[in-house]
Amino acid sequence: MAGLQSIIDLRNRVNTFNDGLTSGLIIRDIIDDGMTTAFIIDANAEEQLFEQGINRLGVDIMDYRPYTPLTIAIKEGKGQPTNRVTLRDEGDFESSFYLEVGDKQFEIKASDFKTEDLIKKYGRQILGLTNENIAKLIWQYVYPDLLTKAKKTIYGNG
Repeated sequence: MAGLQSIIDLRNRVNTFNDGLTSGLIIRDIIDDGMTTAFIIDANAEEQLFEQGINRLGVDIMDYRPYTPLTIAIKEGKGQPTNRVTLRDEGDFESSFYLEVGDKQFEIKASDFKTEDLIKKYGRQILGLTNENIAKLIWQYVYPDLLTKAKKTIYGNG
């Protein structure tokens, strides 16, 4: 009977993992982890907006809403890039980025007072990850953590 009990215990642990996966709680915990959250926010603020000047669709912001000549002159005076729209002047907007994490999705938001004006001017797509960064998120953060959680839950210590 000990063998049968082992099989029942294993089945129960698999069911526990499956329940956590299908409910979204496991993925939520992974996304809500500090390192994963930091990656997501950095990918949006630093890599996409500042370094590349693109929105979450991969569209160059300069193509649809370029800086005005006055903004270019101001940015040149500050030694800031003018060959792309970075949405950064003093960094207040990006430093206000945070995640709102639910069981089925997460959303990047910003609490800076300029947020709504920037969204009206440049579109809601300035907040969010490109497909490339979503792939990085999945394969560098979610997948490894998911495997670890599966092993702990199914084989014990979880």
